[in-house]
Parts: sequence; C-alpha cells; structure tokens
Amino acid sequence: MTETKSNNTESDYLFENNFAYVTDEGEVYLKKNKFFDKRVLAKVDPDTVEQQIEKLQESFSSVREKFESLFEETDAQTEEQLNELKEKLEALKKDAAEAEAIGDFEKMISEAEQKFSDLKESVQKAVEEEETESVEKEEVSEAAEDELNEESPEEATVEAETETEESAEEEPEEDAAAEDETEEEENKTEEAKEEPVSESQEEDVKSEEAVEEEESEEEQTTENYYKELAEKAKTLSEMSDWAYASMEFDNIDTQWGEGPDPEEVDIKPYRKKIDELREQFEEKKKTHYEEQRRIRQQNLEKKKELLQQLKEIVDEEKWTHTREVGKIKGKWDSIKPIPADEQEKLEKAYNGYISTFDEHKVDRLVKKKQQEEDNLTGKLVILEKMEKFLKTVDEKSDWKELDKKFADFTKQFRRIGRVPAEKNQDIWDRFHEAQDTFHSMRFKYDKKYRKDIEKFLSKKKKLIDEAEALVDTDNIAKAARQVNKLHRQWKKVGNLPQKDENELWDRFKAATDAFNDKKSDNIEVLRKQEDQNYQQKLKLIEKAEEIQDSEDWENIHNEYQKLMDQWKKIGPVPRKKSSKIWKKFKGAMDHFYDRRRDFFKEVKEERKDNLKEKEDILDQLKALTTHDNPIEAVNQAKPLQEEFKKAGYVPIKHKNRMWKEYRETCDVIYDRFRAAKSAAQVVGKENIDNFSTDDIADIRNKQKEADKLRKQINKLSNELIQMKESLSYFKPSSSGSSLLDDVKERIDKAESDIADKEDKLQDLEIEIDKIKRGAE
Repeated sequence: MTETKSNNTESDYLFENNFAYVTDEGEVYLKKNKFFDKRVLAKVDPDTVEQQIEKLQESFSSVREKFESLFEETDAQTEEQLNELKEKLEALKKDAAEAEAIGDFEKMISEAEQKFSDLKESVQKAVEEEETESVEKEEVSEAAEDELNEESPEEATVEAETETEESAEEEPEEDAAAEDETEEEENKTEEAKEEPVSESQEEDVKSEEAVEEEESEEEQTTENYYKELAEKAKTLSEMSDWAYASMEFDNIDTQWGEGPDPEEVDIKPYRKKIDELREQFEEKKKTHYEEQRRIRQQNLEKKKELLQQLKEIVDEEKWTHTREVGKIKGKWDSIKPIPADEQEKLEKAYNGYISTFDEHKVDRLVKKKQQEEDNLTGKLVILEKMEKFLKTVDEKSDWKELDKKFADFTKQFRRIGRVPAEKNQDIWDRFHEAQDTFHSMRFKYDKKYRKDIEKFLSKKKKLIDEAEALVDTDNIAKAARQVNKLHRQWKKVGNLPQKDENELWDRFKAATDAFNDKKSDNIEVLRKQEDQNYQQKLKLIEKAEEIQDSEDWENIHNEYQKLMDQWKKIGPVPRKKSSKIWKKFKGAMDHFYDRRRDFFKEVKEERKDNLKEKEDILDQLKALTTHDNPIEAVNQAKPLQEEFKKAGYVPIKHKNRMWKEYRETCDVIYDRFRAAKSAAQVVGKENIDNFSTDDIADIRNKQKEADKLRKQINKLSNELIQMKESLSYFKPSSSGSSLLDDVKERIDKAESDIADKEDKLQDLEIEIDKIKRGAE
C-alpha cells in the first residue's frame, strides 16, 4: 500500500498523503501531478476516512495492472503496431485521469511512457538494420549483375543502334495490341524457335511487365489499405474494452474517409463488413451495460437487505452481536457495484449504524470516552494559545510570519481527534471564532490581503449571479454549456476566508444544482434545442459551401469571419453530430483559404515584377536630376511619374525605400526647376525696371501662393513618410485589419493631394515665368 499520512500526522486535513487529502467536509481531493490537475474523487463520511482511503488505494492497484499488462501482452515489431500501442496507452492515460483511485499516477504513467519510448527506439533500430542489410544485398546483387552483363564495344554499339531504331518506331495502339494479344501468345513458341530475341527487345518486354506489375502492386496496396481496416474492425469487435474499441471504430471511419482513391478496386465488401462488425459490437456493448445495470440493481437489493439486518440489531440494542455484525461487514464489502445515485445515501446509512454499534460496545466505549477527554484537553490548550496569540496582533505586525504561525496552530488543532459529542460544537465554535477574528484583523491591516480578498469576493459574487440567472433561461442547451464554464472559472478564483468561502460556495452550488434539476426535468426541451442548433449550423454549412469557390478574396474572407461568429453564438448540437458538421464547415473554409493562399502567391510574384519596373523608371528619373535644361527635365519627368504610379504595388519590405527614393529624386528635379524659374535668377536685379507694377504685383501674389503650396506639400510629404513608416508596425495577417486599411486609405489620399498641389505649383511657376518673359 502507498505510504500515507493519516489524520494523526501533522496536516491541515482529516487525511493527507503524497497523492491526496480529505477536507473536514469529507471531500477527497486527488493532488495535481505532471499529467492532470487537482480534482475531487469522492465524498466520504469523516468518521470512516481511513477505510474509504484504503478502498481507493486498492482501486489504484487495478489501474496499475492495466498499464503493466499493456506491455506484457504486446509484441510490437512494426511502426503500425507501435501506433496501435500508443493509442492504447493514450486511452489508458485518459482512463487514469478519470479513475476513482489514489496512488502515484505520475510515476506509473512516466514509467509506461519510458517503456514505450524504449520499445519504439528498439523497433526503429531493428528497421534501420533491416534496411541497411537490404541495401547491402542489393549492392552485391548489382555488382554481380554488372559483371555478367559486361560486353565488347562492338556489341554495345550494335545494341545502342538497335535501341535507337526501335525507339523511333511508333508504339502499336492499345486496341490493336489487345486484338493481337491472343495471336501473339499462340505464335510465341514458334517465333522463339525461328528468330532469336535481341537484348533490347527483352528489355522492352521487361519494362512493360514492370509497369503492369507496378500497377498491380498499386491496386493491391489500395485494396490492402481497406482490407486492413476491415481486419482491424474484426479485432475490435471481439474486445471487451468498450471505451477503447468505440474510439478505435471512430478512428476507422476517419481513416476510411482519408484513404486512397479506390479507382477500379471494389472496396464495398470491406465497408459492409466494417458496418456489420460495428453493429455487432454495439449490440454486445449494449448487452454488457444492460447486464451491468442488472447486476448493480441486484447488489442494491442485497445491500438494502443487509442494511435492514444491521438496523434491527441497532434498534433492538443488541450490542453483544459482534459476530453477526462482522458477517454483515464482510458481505457488505464483498458486494461492489451498485447504482451511483444510491451509493452515498446507502453508505451514509450503513456507516451510521456501524458507528452507533461500535460506540455501544462496552470494551471500546470506555477507551473511546477517555481518548475524547484527552483530545478535548489538547484542543482547549491549542485554543488558548490561539486566543492569546490574537491579542498580540496589530497593524505593524509582519503578516507573512503571522499567517505561518496561525497555520501551525490550525494544523495542531485539526491533528487532534474527536472530543466528547456534547463539547464538540462549543470547541468548533471557538475555533471558527478564532479563525474569523484572525482573518478580520488581517483584512483590516494587511492591504495586499484585503485587495486580494475583495477581488476574489467580487469575482465569485459575479459567478453566483450568472449561475442564478441560468435557472430562468429558456435556452437550456446553451445554459448547460455555460454551467460547466462557470464551474471552471470558480476553481480558478482564489480562496476566501473559510466562513465566506462556505457561504458563497453553498449559494453557487445551489444555483447550479437548481439548473441541473431543471435540465433533468426538461431533457426533451434540451434535445429539441440541440436539434434546432443543429439545423441552424447546417444552414451555415450551406452558405459556407456556396461561396467556397469565389474569387472575391477580401469580401468572402469577411463573410467567413461573420459565419464563424454566428457558428460560435449558436448553442451546442447533439454530441454524436458535433464533430461531423464541424468538419464540413471547416472543410469549406479550408477550401477557400487554400485557393486564396495560392492566389496571393501569384500576386507576390506580380509585385516582384512591379518592383523591377519601378526601379527602371527610377533610374530614368535620377538621370534627369543632372539635365542641362531643368525645365525640360520636368517635362520629361511627368510621364515617368505617371508610369511609376501605374506600375502597381511592390513587395511590402521595399515599399518605403522605393517611395523615399522616388520623392527625393523628384524633389531634386523640381527644386532645380523652381530655381531656374526664380525671378531673381531669370531676370536679374538689373532688369527689374523692365517689369510693370502690375506684373510685379502679379508675380508677388503668385509667388506667395506658390510658397503656400510648397509648405503644404512639405507638410503632407512629412506626414506621408510617417504614415508609411507606421505600416512596418503591422504584422502580416490573412485576416485583414480595419486600422491597416484606414492607414492605406490615408496614404493614397495624401499622395493624391501632393500630386494635385505639385501640379498647381508647376502651373503657377510657369505663369510667373511667362510674365517675366513677356516683360523682357
């Protein structure tokens, strides 16, 4: 039996060992380990903890035997057998995670995984050695064949010429070959006698035979695939491990759907055989479970009869009937499975009668009373220490140290056994009062603790409100899923002081129990709602399949996102149909997104071509920055700018670089243009008298407007650079982004505004130049 710490050792609980513990309320918790989280195993009577723990530890032995027998009975020598062994191991691990047993699950599962790993390594090594040996044999065989096939240069030349001539000839059509096949076979022997067959002809025959053999092997492989599934189904149909076999039958259906195209191979008999075997298995499973229910009901009646006998002994106060009670105990323990909903009530009544009988046995009563008095004295001493300790607490105390010390007092108090019944309530009242006082003082003085408790309290009250609201909901199917979610969230929230924790837990459990009662009373409504949800999801599947071949990539992508949101909002469907419809729905989306990815691969290539085109245009623009005539340079630059804009998108990583080089090059061209058109440089100070007042005023106004446009262009250019730099912060995504789309739209608008303003600026500068030339 596993090493344990009973309720007589130092612990906060009625019982605790390395793997489990029992709370004051009798809840048995299995501790968290490497493979699964902490969970409740059962609820037991606090007065019979040790007996119940022993039973749970004995149950662990049967779980361990399954793991050990898994490797004792297996003889895995191929990768396929290894995969089957792995599936069985995973099924056992899943059963272990749900088993009502106490033991070292972590060590047991780790050892099993190590055994599997060693076995896998051994099999792989054997396969590699076999492949190496096969390769060596082939090399030896090829070397021997090369020696046998050595020939003179003259023979090689004749052979090569013969092969060339024969390969130039047209192959006979398949229909003609089919018609002459019989005649060729009849004359085969005579032709062999009359004319020797050349080596090239022999090779052609061998090649045709190899093709036919390869096609035959391919058909054989396809047929073997489905044949093996049928054979696997036969093996599963003979198993008595119902959960594992059911899972494997589902796997067979999945593998069948993913199998190779049968083409001309007739696989219907294998499908029929699998369906028949599945039906036989389900019938056997149904019969088994019905038999188990019958046995449980028989055992229930037997236990009720024993309980009645025990009740009569207690009611009639036959305290000396020790032997009769012993026989009842033996029979009671030997009767194992009974209906689960009767287990707790029956055990509670049985343990109550046994406890009453034991308490009235004369030889035990005196000893028990004396022990209870000693326990009372011990607990009173601990309580006095706790109460004295509480008087030393103030706001300046080290609460981390105080919490540790108070926890020690609590352990000592719980470690001491039962006290006289008439004193029990008073003792526990004093203990709980001390606990409440400590937590109240800590709540008052310890800011961090108060903050945590307030947060936990708020979360748990919110969960209670949500649970209580579910009772009035009409959508039972959706609420059933929400109840499970609320329970998971409750476990994640931290613990409150015991009094508050118990109070809130009672409220929460009452709310969820009330909903579960409602669900049980309205099971037909639940089934109807699940079926309605199923019909709604079928409609979504139809919509998804209708648009899966569309090429409107962006809009259809958004449409699929909407369909997915609708799918999530629809409640649960019947469990048997859930996986099937999800595969259909996801299959339609996968089809669309696979095509979408292929399309954008082509777009990527197109953008590479656009990049090359823009780089060529940019080289031509850069050449204009040193043009002798700046005005002519602008005229030549404009059509190149249009070509640059029409060239389309480039890869995102080159976009900012290309735009920056383009803007800098254009700025140089237009700066030289503006300098050339400057009044001072074109006219010169000596020619100012040649312009009229109106001309000068007109030039000044136009220059002011031009300066204003330049400032606007510079401002927009700076903003444009910032917006383009911000694109680098967006991660590539196929799901799209409204924010990214908004930035792109603003960039396009800024580019358009800059182009318009530059055109206006150019027009103004040309007008100014005309005025100056006219004045000359």
